[in-house]
Amino acid sequence: MATATENIHLRADPRIKAIIQQGARATGSTNLTDYILRAAYEKAQNDILNQQVFYLGAEDWKKFNEMLDAPPKVHEGLRKFMNAPDVFADESPRSDQR
Repeated sequence: MATATENIHLRADPRIKAIIQQGARATGSTNLTDYILRAAYEKAQNDILNQQVFYLGAEDWKKFNEMLDAPPKVHEGLRKFMNAPDVFADESPRSDQR
């Protein structure tokens, strides 16, 4: 890992700390901080990946591609909204532009 410059402060129940220490020893880790950071880092990467990647079986993949390849559906309400006047466009001159 990169050089550590940030602090993370934790409080833990003694039973939880004991289990974490046991896990660190079981992996041969001599530094509890490194063990906790490695585990948290790996968990964070997996959580992020789970938000970005999905897997489909063959049949679902086929349906997914069919939906992507299909022409877009016309949504009249969306078309009306997109053609409406811009609510943020102020047509009246500001006092400093008069």
